[in-house]
Amino acid sequence: MDTKTLRVEIKDESQGLVKAVFSTFNAIDSDRDVTRPGAFTDGVEVPISAYGHTSWSGVLPVGKATIRQTAKQAILEGRFFMDTQAGKDTFLTVKELGELGQWSYGYDPVEYSYGEFDGQHVRFLDAVKVHEVSPVLVGAGVGTRTLAAKSAVPGTGGKAGRPVAPHECETTSRSWDGAKTLAALGDDLRPSELRTVFAWQDAGADPELKSSYQLAHHHGVGGPANVRACLMGIARLNDGKAAIPDADRKAVYDHLAAHLRDADIEPPELKEAPGGSLKYAEEGHAVMAAVSAFVDRTAEVVALRAAKGRGMAPRSAELLEWLDADLKRLQALLSMPTGPEDPSDSDIASLFARSVAQLQNL
Repeated sequence: MDTKTLRVEIKDESQGLVKAVFSTFNAIDSDRDVTRPGAFTDGVEVPISAYGHTSWSGVLPVGKATIRQTAKQAILEGRFFMDTQAGKDTFLTVKELGELGQWSYGYDPVEYSYGEFDGQHVRFLDAVKVHEVSPVLVGAGVGTRTLAAKSAVPGTGGKAGRPVAPHECETTSRSWDGAKTLAALGDDLRPSELRTVFAWQDAGADPELKSSYQLAHHHGVGGPANVRACLMGIARLNDGKAAIPDADRKAVYDHLAAHLRDADIEPPELKEAPGGSLKYAEEGHAVMAAVSAFVDRTAEVVALRAAKGRGMAPRSAELLEWLDADLKRLQALLSMPTGPEDPSDSDIASLFARSVAQLQNL
């Protein structure tokens, strides 16, 4: 989802009426989106969410608004519920903040495409379905930073998704250390910088936190895309471990697949729904992702216990020994000479799967 800056005008204080420009057409916003003229449905009524889109999590709406369009912009004409305390308080806050306060809107993209605009690779929004508008601290219009969600996806418990548009960059096949990559990012990056590292953002969470993003696959801000990380990301989409909303899976897949094609690698297909049977290579990618995530988790546990002057718990240490033994068995299988006695691909995949099953029982 995107957030867009709104310019607010108080029309009638006694009735809680506001008017605001919430989208400028044919302009690139900070998420590399370009909204086309006519993308909105003129005259549609939508709720005004409680502050910061919190009505997605069950807080009562504080008003309602009607969307209007001109040739250059989209406008909302809204009314707060002044006979409710929440509606009155929100209106007075919006009024007092004035130019310091902004708004955003929650929507599902109905029709969109990718292409070039002013020399940049962007997503064109040709038709959107707006679910709500909301006052926020900062919207995601041109030149601003995002601090709120665009919309929620049905069936995801209100999780708001913002896939990162595909973009051209260098690719690399070198080793991938997810934990090291995230640690090297630091804690003072802008959302626009973080989005150059990840494929998806939870738009309902704080966009300045790395934990609000998923599927890291770049070596640093603006760095090359990692082939292994892209393959593991697609595996997470297919096995459902990435927790990406269904409506965002295809866009996230397109991003990761584009990097693989740039590296002359045909990407695995995206499954219609997460789960189900996987081909040998797909299962291997899923196992690689699971092992990589577990190694990152193990590094965290080791560091935390070391800070307390403690080593690995005996049960955990034993499990790591089991994993090491299975990986050594795999290495032995791979080094066997070719011949009719060789284990099949499915045997090796099953060996990987058993190793992951042991890890998950930790």
